[in-house]
Amino acid sequence: MARPARYRKIQYPPLTRGLRPIANEINESETLILLLEEYEAIRLMDYEYLNQEEAAKRMNVSRPTLSRIYDSARKKLAKALVQSVRIEVFGGNVEFEHDWFRCDKCHTVFQVHDIEGKLECPQCKSKNLLHINDEVKKHPKRRRNYYQRHAMSSSGFCVCPQCGKRVSHRHGNPCRNVICTDCSISMQREGKDCE
Repeated sequence: MARPARYRKIQYPPLTRGLRPIANEINESETLILLLEEYEAIRLMDYEYLNQEEAAKRMNVSRPTLSRIYDSARKKLAKALVQSVRIEVFGGNVEFEHDWFRCDKCHTVFQVHDIEGKLECPQCKSKNLLHINDEVKKHPKRRRNYYQRHAMSSSGFCVCPQCGKRVSHRHGNPCRNVICTDCSISMQREGKDCE
């Protein structure tokens, strides 16, 4: 039986939830999941120019583990660039050093040292905030396959069964709630009914 993976320390969460290519033909059927530990490995080694030993210490992992994480991240980024595939950044076996929040209104990411006081976005003063630390921890299973299944459910299209019109599926909004503007009937998930 394999021992459980050690939590990887993340200093800063990504400022964005993902990237989408600017192209005439985007591969909408596929989304690559860049785990937070893969994002951190790229940030430390390619953005901050740390060597493997220093980056591994910051992430609280061994050098061979960091090397595997970094290699996986590079392969995903290369595939996304070459095949025009969307990237989403979330998930993984990580822990943050501090409490981080993302504003739902202006999408500002900011750090809070004392969460006892009133919390509001420093940019727009909104109180509608997402606690990034809790978002990562709220799923009891942090395994890769869970996040891949979750990401695949948020992509794809809603299709009108009568005229065939397609619109991008929005995560959290079932296709049956989307009404076709041409036929005025409920749409369905491409390939199956949307749950």
